[in-house]
Amino acid sequence: MRTAPGLLVASLLASSVAAASPTREELDTRAAELTKQLKGQGFTVTVTPPFVVVGDESAPKVRSRVNFVDWVVRLIEQDYFDKQPDKILVIWLFRNITTYKAGAKKFFDDTPDTPYGYYSSDDNALIMNIGPGAGTLSHELVHPYIEANFPDAPSWFNEGLASLYEQPRERDGHMWGTTNWRLPGLTEMIKKKTLPSLKTLLSTSRDGFYEAEFDAYAYARFLCQYLQDKGKLRDFYKAFLLDKDHTGVSSLEKIVGKSLEEFQPEFNKWALSLRR
Repeated sequence: MRTAPGLLVASLLASSVAAASPTREELDTRAAELTKQLKGQGFTVTVTPPFVVVGDESAPKVRSRVNFVDWVVRLIEQDYFDKQPDKILVIWLFRNITTYKAGAKKFFDDTPDTPYGYYSSDDNALIMNIGPGAGTLSHELVHPYIEANFPDAPSWFNEGLASLYEQPRERDGHMWGTTNWRLPGLTEMIKKKTLPSLKTLLSTSRDGFYEAEFDAYAYARFLCQYLQDKGKLRDFYKAFLLDKDHTGVSSLEKIVGKSLEEFQPEFNKWALSLRR
């Protein structure tokens, strides 16, 4: 997730913001506006509450992407989120790196610093290069839900939960994050004894997480996977929402039943046992 600095192409990207989650009528109206304004440019526009989806692939391919969005939304709402995003968000799906960069520049006056995609809260948009697959899309879908349901969430949890679902599947009717390409980033730190303490990770500021000198994404992601694999992630999330400690330290200690210092060796051992 990041916030693009972009100035929107005015009429095309003006967003209707609703006090509650957008109604179907509001979504349909936004989709109709986009369909009219993008006519002849090779885009397909579809509504899938609570989003509008715009794609530059063929209509059948866009429909398959919409089915993926529906699946992710259904499962993350079921397990975590009582509220849907409270504003109209448009998911822009570009078929490759070239159209992604061109679209980000044309519609948002932005030059992406990631080749995969990002969520721009300021622009009310998820901007994706869908060519490499849907992993970034499932990641970024988590961010507007965190924003709506847990606005005080620290970056480590926001990015950790989102990164958990970069390679998702369904297990017993629930979203399940599988061990993915971020694992070497964590195990290398453990083996080289450069892994900071869990308290250091959980104490990072919002900006500090992104500026960390260690692989904070991998660390946060696999902490969430540990909790998932042990059947404790949803309980942790519920406890964290109600906790006055917005770092997550007290909630995590409560859920694992021990201090972070006592838990650290257990977590490290578990991480080293993982295989992709």
